[in-house]
Amino acid sequence: MKPIDFVGAWQYALKHFLQSFLEVAFPVIAAVIDWKVPPVSLDKELLEILPDAEPDPERFDKLIRFRLISGLDACLWIHFEFCNHPDPDLEDRLNNHCQRFFDRFGVGVTHVTVLAGEE
Repeated sequence: MKPIDFVGAWQYALKHFLQSFLEVAFPVIAAVIDWKVPPVSLDKELLEILPDAEPDPERFDKLIRFRLISGLDACLWIHFEFCNHPDPDLEDRLNNHCQRFFDRFGVGVTHVTVLAGEE
């Protein structure tokens, strides 16, 4: 039996249903985004900041710039992990990545993590 391609499915979902995903999963974030201004995917910048951000069967990342209803621009980093075991280093790894984003952009990047697995 062919393994399920969770990464490909989520990449497709974010590409085609980003607003709906955020409205359902993170409604507070979705509510402050000006959806009349198209979001900008920052995949190239993401790979410059996090060279290990290439998708693999257990994780992938998406960095997106949005216009907020306040008129300011903001970045959102969505991190997905698909694994069947807890990662004790996850929090430290994510904090380290957030520091890299701050160093690159000079402002904080809002990040959310979606964990999926049997545990």
